Amino acid sequence: MVHLVKVRSDAARNLVRILEEARELVRHHGPAASMDDIARNAGVAVGTLYRHFPTKAALIAAVVHDSVEQLAAAADAASARVAAGASPGAELHDLFRVVADRHAADAAVKEAATSLGALAPSLDGTVAFDPGTPERRAWEAIVRLLDSAITEGSIRPDLTAADLLALVNGVPRDPVPAAVRERYVEIVLAGLRTDRE
Repeated sequence: MVHLVKVRSDAARNLVRILEEARELVRHHGPAASMDDIARNAGVAVGTLYRHFPTKAALIAAVVHDSVEQLAAAADAASARVAAGASPGAELHDLFRVVADRHAADAAVKEAATSLGALAPSLDGTVAFDPGTPERRAWEAIVRLLDSAITEGSIRPDLTAADLLALVNGVPRDPVPAAVRERYVEIVLAGLRTDRE
């Protein structure tokens, strides 16, 4: 039994390394990033990589899904902190920073996923996420945070979750310097606040 637990934990660590290395290589090389390089950088055999992900499209789709899962977890954690007494406005600001950083880092990954057919591009810009998906969890947590922050009076009352999504989509991406991205985020956050702050 102990051996089986170790095998499972090793496999879980391998999967995390594969996803991290795939994210980094695709971010810098787009869909041209090779499966061999991803396996080598993750410290796993190519066969291990293909056992988890039979195609590059499947691997990149998994990277996108992992990013959304991480975002959903961050949004859930922010909601939990608000339920425990934290300021909704402060939590919304912090979450916007997390989402902006992740969006900037993952934009190339999403473009690669779309070009490989792993993701369908959204043509109409509407926001409709299937129930039970991490996208839906993240969206619902963000809506709750926004509603609480508006009720608290720390965020302008006319702001909508769709506005936040549009602002995130405007975050400057690589190769724009991090300082430029940070300035954009600071300006956006200043615009979200009410005059009372």
